[in-house]
Amino acid sequence: MENQTKLAPHETLELHELLSSSVLGVKKANATLNMVNDEELKNFLQTSLNSKKSSIQELQGFLKQNL
Repeated sequence: MENQTKLAPHETLELHELLSSSVLGVKKANATLNMVNDEELKNFLQTSLNSKKSSIQELQGFLKQNL
């Protein structure tokens, strides 16, 4: 039997808020990316966007294991 700790309700709520905020950040970055003309800024924004997407995937994996 695995020793798996369940999240407290307030922890689940905080993680949900964090996930929602991250998803909103990705949506805003995607919308902004098309308006940026400077290549250096566009590359930075794309790198940031990829990092946010990766963080969201990790958080989703954590939630699936602990809910």
